[in-house]
Amino acid sequence: MKKFFLITIISLFCFAFQAQAQKKVPFVGQITDSLGVPLQFANVLAMDTVKNSIAAFGVTDPQGNFRITLLDGKAYKLKISFIGFLPVEAMIKGYNNTDAPLSVVLKENSKQLGDVEVVTEMPVLIQGDTITYKADVFTKGNERKLGDVLSELPGFEVNEDGQVKVEGQTISKLMVDGKEAFGGDTKLMTKNLPANVVDKVQLLKNFNDVAPLSGVNQSEAMALNIMLKEDKKNILFGDLTAGAGPEDRYLGHANAFYYSPKTSLNLIGGANNVGKLTFTMSDYFRFSGGLGGFASRSGSGLRLSSNNLGFPVAERNNAQELKNETLAFNFNTTPGKAWRVSGFAIGSKVNNTLGSVSRRNYILQTGDNQEILTSSTNTRSNAGLFKFNTKYTPNPSLQIGYDALVRISDSENTAIQNSEFGGVNNAIGGVNSQEPWSIQNQLSAFYAMDDKNVMSFEASYEHKFQDPLYDLSTSERPFASLITLSDDNPFNILQSREIITDNQESILNYYRILNKTNHINLSVGNVYTKQSMTSDLVQRVNDNDFNLGNADLMNDVDYTFQDYYAGITLKTKFGNLLFTPSLNLHYYQIENVQRGTTERFDKTLLLPSASARYKFSSSHSLSLNYSPRAEFTDIQNLARGLIVRNYNSLFGGNPILKNSFYHNLSLNYSNFNMYSFFNVYGGLNYSKRFDDVSNIIQFTGLERVNTPINIDVANETMSGNINADKRFDNFSVNFSGRVTRSVSNNFIGDILNENVSLQQTYTAGLSTTFFKKMNIDIGLEKTFNRYDGNNISNRFENDKPFIKMDVRFWKGFRLDVDYEYNNYQNKANDIQSDFEILDVELTYRKAKSPWEFKIEGMNLLNTTGIRRDSFSESLISTYEYFIQKRYWLLSVVYDL
Repeated sequence: MKKFFLITIISLFCFAFQAQAQKKVPFVGQITDSLGVPLQFANVLAMDTVKNSIAAFGVTDPQGNFRITLLDGKAYKLKISFIGFLPVEAMIKGYNNTDAPLSVVLKENSKQLGDVEVVTEMPVLIQGDTITYKADVFTKGNERKLGDVLSELPGFEVNEDGQVKVEGQTISKLMVDGKEAFGGDTKLMTKNLPANVVDKVQLLKNFNDVAPLSGVNQSEAMALNIMLKEDKKNILFGDLTAGAGPEDRYLGHANAFYYSPKTSLNLIGGANNVGKLTFTMSDYFRFSGGLGGFASRSGSGLRLSSNNLGFPVAERNNAQELKNETLAFNFNTTPGKAWRVSGFAIGSKVNNTLGSVSRRNYILQTGDNQEILTSSTNTRSNAGLFKFNTKYTPNPSLQIGYDALVRISDSENTAIQNSEFGGVNNAIGGVNSQEPWSIQNQLSAFYAMDDKNVMSFEASYEHKFQDPLYDLSTSERPFASLITLSDDNPFNILQSREIITDNQESILNYYRILNKTNHINLSVGNVYTKQSMTSDLVQRVNDNDFNLGNADLMNDVDYTFQDYYAGITLKTKFGNLLFTPSLNLHYYQIENVQRGTTERFDKTLLLPSASARYKFSSSHSLSLNYSPRAEFTDIQNLARGLIVRNYNSLFGGNPILKNSFYHNLSLNYSNFNMYSFFNVYGGLNYSKRFDDVSNIIQFTGLERVNTPINIDVANETMSGNINADKRFDNFSVNFSGRVTRSVSNNFIGDILNENVSLQQTYTAGLSTTFFKKMNIDIGLEKTFNRYDGNNISNRFENDKPFIKMDVRFWKGFRLDVDYEYNNYQNKANDIQSDFEILDVELTYRKAKSPWEFKIEGMNLLNTTGIRRDSFSESLISTYEYFIQKRYWLLSVVYDL
């Protein structure tokens, strides 16, 4: 902590010195056309006449006003430009002219000459739903990858997983020079595309890449198009990295990119054991490759269980050892003017070791309700993703597409644990393994009959196979009251399952443009899902498997879900207000067959929804959305036979489960102001869930049996978030906050238990650059978590001040420092823990040289563990995760 305060004091001193040393003054004005009409979004640049670089820039507000900050008395070349008007240039000197603002009149350029030159120089260009940012105006020169560039753009946010948000909305697709890469997923490109190849970044609001739907687009999706520098086109570029360190540390990484007007090729590969995760198991599980369901748009869904089996996700901040190998290849080519073909292949191999000690307090348990669980876990996975896509667009009125996505995986999670509860120690060994695979096919066709009538048809089919196997070994007899085992120590049981899913969806849409302010959309569709599941539990004694002969421990289930629906959506505009009401009629047929009994029910639901969006300006809006949802469960919640989930948990399904019904309401506000460089966005969300699928939990000591039910008490979640940032002359500040309150109900025995969690996270930060050589980001993150059950309550707090700094010195040297301090408190158990993480990196690169040499030290303070907490329907836990110890690495980088 003392280190943090010392660095903070030095930073603030430097900041104060810089503020005094540089006498800057405001320079203001107004830009209008020849009729005196203010021009919004005109660009104003002050060029340094000595360095021939942009010294300051501004964008006009709705009244045509601009404000830039200049050095007092210094000469500048002022450039003012706006699309469709002749640019203006003038020599000025910096002075405070607030008493007599500059007035500039732009003349229309009837011949539209010079637009290309104007666009090239404009820092921000706003054309309809497209905003183009010139990257080098916003960057500091210390950026290495695309994610660093995006983080510097106003209103942009890039998290540690490479997910990009703009004004609080997640980017749905990323392209490079108009070509989709890796299914449009952002992580691989933000983490690997070199920063020095980026010329401009285009933000595409209301994104729609289907030409026939351009006139009836109802999407509010956002996409990014990364425009490369001209000298990076038609050539191969990228970088190669090799590194090694003591204790057999190694790092190898390669990026290669090729872009031409007709073809793009991307190759990303790497292997290391230092925690640099190119592609993780969590990436594999979430990766859709751009394929999605259709029925969810109409307010209905079948929640299919994931393949991940609850495997722990290993990251640098919770794992002792991380080994990762990745190879990814993407291609995109245009064989003809009307035909585009693309695809990718991603292979990943991970081998991670995690260790933790957790204190687990069980809800509504008498006497000593705390368990101490020590765990050492090894997770390995070999996974592959393959996608093929082709689009045929012979003219703007017709587009036909086909997609195929294949997933394969071989995963194993091995855990060695010790459970201490009520004076009894239980030595536990568990192995979760599976080899799931799936294949998805999607066909789409869009046809615009004329400028007012459009039709589309989309269909998909997925086949998925899952075969989870759980091999459990315990020193104490497991589930003695429910499972009869022969005397053998350790006790070894194997839980096997096999789930096969076939899912087909189709939808037909008709769009009609009634007039300029009213569109209508009619749709009909269906979902047909068929699942089968078998399971068995055996005891292994002396390498021989013995069937337990208990029908309550086996499953043989067939399940069918059908949804037929029709919908109507009206899109109408009243001035700046866009109102979109929808009405969807669903007819469901659900059936499951098990143990000679058939459970069948039909249901009809009418689901209304509505959204409203008011635009104060093109970058200032308020939106309100209401969307009910009928959520159905899949076969694994319906299968009656008991399933061993882990060493102290059994699960038995409920064949008469019905659907849950959700009411979802959201309010979102966004104000992006390029005149004042103040951006704020945030939202409020509320969800109330009726007949929600919850659990009846029956405890026997530490062991429990979970059975799902449609609980007749409503569950609800309320959340709010706000993000604000402001740029000043010498620095920028930012603040973010998120609050979530969740109320969920379940039964523990025959007692209704209400679980309430309140989670709050607030972050404030300051960023500045000293003398164009030192960049500092400093901030504080404060977290409050409160968890309440019927007879238990706990509060956790964490204070995390942090600082990131990079300094360029001498010629070609750069020092990066990343430090955080954590003060974690468990209020109920009176536990306090302090831990620090310090990473340092020193690099050298000679000017214009393709070679870079790097020494990096990670976790230099050799912190051994960090604290975390969690909350579930039956217990509250606080963890200490063991992390990678200190290591050093020497690397060499070569730019292609």
